[in-house]
Amino acid sequence: MKRNQLMRLVLPLMMLIVIASCKKDLNIINGSLNKSKKQQDRGFIVIAQEGAKLETISEGLTALGVKKFKLKEAIKELGLIHVQTPDPSFPEKARKIPGVQSVAVDIVMNWRLPTKVYRSSVSYKPGAHAAAAGPMAKSNALANNPYSFLQWDLQSIKAPQAWQKGYKGRGAKVAVLDGGFLLNDAEIKPNIILTHSFIEGEEVQYHGAEGFSHGTHVAGTIAALDDAYGVVGVAPEAKLMLVKVLDDNGSGPWSGIIDGIFYAVNHGANVINMSLGGELPRRTFVDDNGTPDDPSDDYTVVYDRDVRDLVIAMNRATIYANLLGTTVVAAAGNDAYNYDVEKNFITYPAACLGVLSISSNGPLGWGINQDTTLYRPSIFTNSGKNFISYGAPGGNYSIPINTTIVNVGGVVNPEYVFDFVFNIGAWDEATDTYYYTWSAGTSMAAPHVSAAAALIYGKYGRLANPLLVDLLFRKSATDYGTPGKDRFFGNGQVNAGKAVSY
Repeated sequence: MKRNQLMRLVLPLMMLIVIASCKKDLNIINGSLNKSKKQQDRGFIVIAQEGAKLETISEGLTALGVKKFKLKEAIKELGLIHVQTPDPSFPEKARKIPGVQSVAVDIVMNWRLPTKVYRSSVSYKPGAHAAAAGPMAKSNALANNPYSFLQWDLQSIKAPQAWQKGYKGRGAKVAVLDGGFLLNDAEIKPNIILTHSFIEGEEVQYHGAEGFSHGTHVAGTIAALDDAYGVVGVAPEAKLMLVKVLDDNGSGPWSGIIDGIFYAVNHGANVINMSLGGELPRRTFVDDNGTPDDPSDDYTVVYDRDVRDLVIAMNRATIYANLLGTTVVAAAGNDAYNYDVEKNFITYPAACLGVLSISSNGPLGWGINQDTTLYRPSIFTNSGKNFISYGAPGGNYSIPINTTIVNVGGVVNPEYVFDFVFNIGAWDEATDTYYYTWSAGTSMAAPHVSAAAALIYGKYGRLANPLLVDLLFRKSATDYGTPGKDRFFGNGQVNAGKAVSY
């Protein structure tokens, strides 16, 4: 018995996966730092002046005669041109073309926010569902779905109260911009209406070695089916557009995220969720274009000249989304930065114009006491009175973590696991077996807000827009933390039940 108890303690700790953090100046994987992918030439984003003709600029760029030049795309609506060339002389020459405002290096970064993940033992196959939970679990379920009793996050954001009023997101479309997705997961497959990959050489389907599809957990939080099986999303009748802008390791270029936003808006997304983030590198570094033995294509990247204006490019995409009626939501980040104090950098895309930046909160000890508060600011969440728009459930934990073994409705785990957000996302590719999964991070908080926005779009249809969503969120949010706007909750905790009441 003692040996079994010890194994119960040790094995969960071994299964805890801590996905790598985006550290300052170490999140660039261009050139010599990019060992994992097939070598591609350096990318640039050419930003046109307002009113300039992209056709004329494109002709000028082509006429420069730089080595191996490829004009990848020109987005007229955003005034952006994406090109590839290993030629280090390109940016200086391109900046001299009439109509060019600036030229930025299309930096490839690891955007995967550090997240804690714990795979459950409850499994199911494609087209099938997990075995039913026990009687105690069913009696505590928040919806028809038997494992919803583990979804304290639904109660936190007051999703059942919105459902009782008849709002489950019907008619709304939510685009999830993330890494690969589990397209055959029975919990979300019927709600998927569109998929697309902006990562060259990778399909939308997830094939990552770690066995956890971050994007699938996010998608399930938004719109897992209300079908009397497994778990349920906050907006179970909303439709999903799954857009791959990061590779299965969580990395991708800025242009891919911009393309994803543009694609989602043009395909009718009402809401865009971006559970991803990173900080721009402020140091000067040499990009060797992935060819360390060939110094002829080396380029010295300087922040003020080559990097800073990437924000302008992404701001154009997020503003475009807002102007066309799409609400944009992003995770605030998990490095516990206080942006009221830290002024040297900030997390993007959460800091972009027109984006709702979402912090995380959650319980401590819920596995022992289900009546404990659900609204403790998460130990990891970034914060800032002028940075955070709203708070939402993203999970929590303490240091040291609480490893007390507890039984919740017949599910036995270390206590800290139950303080995470429970949904789908784990997959054993070799056996094609799916697992329900707990995860914690602002990546888990953001989709709760995106789903709440979907409930509003479902209610108001064509009348809904980002201004209305923000207005209703502000009017209905619960004021936790310091009275008024504060650094952990921003304008308050999103309350889906009240938001659809006006």
